[in-house]
Amino acid sequence: MDNAQLKRYVEQLSIEGKTEPEVITVLAKLTTQNNIAQILDVNVRRVKYLYKKYNIRKYNLYRTTRRCTHCKEEVHISCFEPVLEGNREGYKRVCYYCQKDYYRMIYRKRIVNKQWEQDHIKREIFTKMYEIEVLESLLK
Repeated sequence: MDNAQLKRYVEQLSIEGKTEPEVITVLAKLTTQNNIAQILDVNVRRVKYLYKKYNIRKYNLYRTTRRCTHCKEEVHISCFEPVLEGNREGYKRVCYYCQKDYYRMIYRKRIVNKQWEQDHIKREIFTKMYEIEVLESLLK
């Protein structure tokens, strides 16, 4: 929705008798704080004040792109799988394109770490056995 459509929508809401916090919460879901300031013909600082006053959170629904943490590229929001984080809906940090590679990499790291720990323990056992042999040979 562009600003003209949103202005008409705000006028319609005011005719219906909606209060200021209700109007701002509706607009917050649809657009940015800057656009809300333009629609209501107020300063952006006033909009930020109203956000704090009515305890309104910024919504990321209007964002169309997001940065993938694996490939570090801006990807459309539809390429991220939606996930429930607590009681609100969020998105995974890795896009569909990188998801398989990302989880494969995590699996490899886990396997490599486990194998490294096992090898490290084996090396320690062999060094202790060697020390015991040396001490036994010195006792003879």
